[in-house]
Amino acid sequence: MKKILVILFGMGIAAHVLADVDVGAGVKLYGVLDQAVQSQTLSDSISATAGQKYVGMYAAVSTSRLGVRAERELSATTKAHIQIELELKPDKPKGLLSTTSNRGNFVGLTGNAGTVRMGTQETMAYETFAMDANGRTEYKPQLWRLTQTKGDAASQGDRAGNSVKYISPSYAGFTGHALAAFGEGNTRYQSFAVKYQHEKIKAVLVRDSTDNAKGKLCAPGTNCTDGVAYEGSTVGNSNSLVWGGTDTDKVFRNIAAASYDFGPAVLNYIYAKAFTTASNKEGSLTTHTVGIKVPVDSFTFALSAGTGTLDSYTTASTSSLTAGDAKLADTTLGAYYAFDKSTSAYFVGSVTSIGTQSVQVGSVKTANIGLQYKF
Repeated sequence: MKKILVILFGMGIAAHVLADVDVGAGVKLYGVLDQAVQSQTLSDSISATAGQKYVGMYAAVSTSRLGVRAERELSATTKAHIQIELELKPDKPKGLLSTTSNRGNFVGLTGNAGTVRMGTQETMAYETFAMDANGRTEYKPQLWRLTQTKGDAASQGDRAGNSVKYISPSYAGFTGHALAAFGEGNTRYQSFAVKYQHEKIKAVLVRDSTDNAKGKLCAPGTNCTDGVAYEGSTVGNSNSLVWGGTDTDKVFRNIAAASYDFGPAVLNYIYAKAFTTASNKEGSLTTHTVGIKVPVDSFTFALSAGTGTLDSYTTASTSSLTAGDAKLADTTLGAYYAFDKSTSAYFVGSVTSIGTQSVQVGSVKTANIGLQYKF
């Protein structure tokens, strides 16, 4: 009997200790499953594969993902939090999980002095682009995506790995944000932002830079994975269009966005400019996007239109880039129907083109009809 009492007493102590570190407290499982039938037509005036067409399944509106968020109160003023997220690939026959994407995985602390997070996390530029009327549709038609820096195989444009982010407390609607990504290599990424939100107004200013990078994009119609023609391999005219710098230079971005909720409609504007100041290699890519989103009962209609200019660097050779400017344009239309808070159906289509540029003139037309479930 005494042995049983001792065992029960020991179990009671263990239960008390374990209760103090209950891993179930504050844990939330979340996820999105998005699948659409996508049709994409590519037109490239100098490619042997001009006019090719891609048809398949794709997560068109939002990346399919599964994640866990947890928050724990350490004191009356301090909280610890984590996020663990995995990308899902339901359209791939050989595996559900993506092994190459850099989803948000971080640990952090929040207190009176603000929030500090460490790990892989969204850049402030990527957060700002969500203000587009159609959000960040994943087949990448929007022109501001083309301002992403391709310093190495892993772009810092959406999420930055090996990063530390600081978010200040809110002062009269303003918050400050700073992020430094160490890159574990030659590529370094730094970003600073000021955000403002009050009632129906949102505004953001972002300045970021990438070391050891050059400005380049995969132009519409070239069917390569860095640009608006998202699916497909490096066939046809697969060379990226270099608009400034070399692999050892630095590329900067200035980004500004604002939105206003009028009640029956939300209007937004996004400005994004990427540029390099390398000697004799100066170039820039500037984009302007306006959008309107209108809810009508269970429907939401969204229209965004963007224009852009590409200025080549001064010593460009005709084999890779002409010295003249290129004009870019994009129009994206979305119609979304919500069955309830979790399930929706949608149509999203876009036309994106690059013109007046003799090396890579092309266009891509994309249409998606799909379903999304989120929890």
